[in-house]
Amino acid sequence: MMETVRRECQRSASGFLESSSARVNRIRMEISFVADISKFRDLDTRMAERRGAGTAARDLARPNQVGTDFENPFSSPLGWLGAVLLNIILVLAIGLATVLVPPVMACSEQNARGFYAGDSFGACASRAITARFQDFDGRIRKMILNSGE
Repeated sequence: MMETVRRECQRSASGFLESSSARVNRIRMEISFVADISKFRDLDTRMAERRGAGTAARDLARPNQVGTDFENPFSSPLGWLGAVLLNIILVLAIGLATVLVPPVMACSEQNARGFYAGDSFGACASRAITARFQDFDGRIRKMILNSGE
């Protein structure tokens, strides 16, 4: 029994030594690879290239320097107002399309099957849109009333 334990310990120790020597060989290969690369381009050359590329941050030592396109996104002083209005119009258009399109599509399907006597596409669409707005209003009111709990 003791002999078996001793053999297992020797076997696991030799496996550990083999794996550590394999790690050392791998690290040596990586170091030699990096050294080979640095022969082609030395550190001074690489640092000079980085310095010449410019900086991504604004130089605070010279505040009067002319800004880039990213620092001055609007061409006129009221350009931001146009951007805000455009954003509001886009949000409203998407919201209205979300509320209006499903009832109109449902009424167009009903139109393909046929309406009851005295009913029309306009009446169907107005009824469905009104119901959809009332449902939306009810949900908003419920959210506001239950928000204090």
